[in-house]
Amino acid sequence: MTLPSPLPAVLAHNEFQEQAEALKVATSLSQMVYIAVQMGLFLARWLLKDELSKRAHKPVVWSRCATCGTRLHSKGWESRQMQTLVGEID
Repeated sequence: MTLPSPLPAVLAHNEFQEQAEALKVATSLSQMVYIAVQMGLFLARWLLKDELSKRAHKPVVWSRCATCGTRLHSKGWESRQMQTLVGEID
């Protein structure tokens, strides 16, 4: 897997930078672990959003309906939110 080129922009994101600063001043190992997990989850959510966005813009060859034989088609772009193991993806 190769990381997307906008990764520096993600690492510069305000939420990620706040966590990085919190990591520097954490006073216990448990705080450091918690913050590092939050940073990892932020990166995981971003990677998922990026990949889903790329796939959403790729052309799709739709199959035919098993009942009537009409070619299936998209009903258009619809914004969605989904709760996942790494957090909410929108």
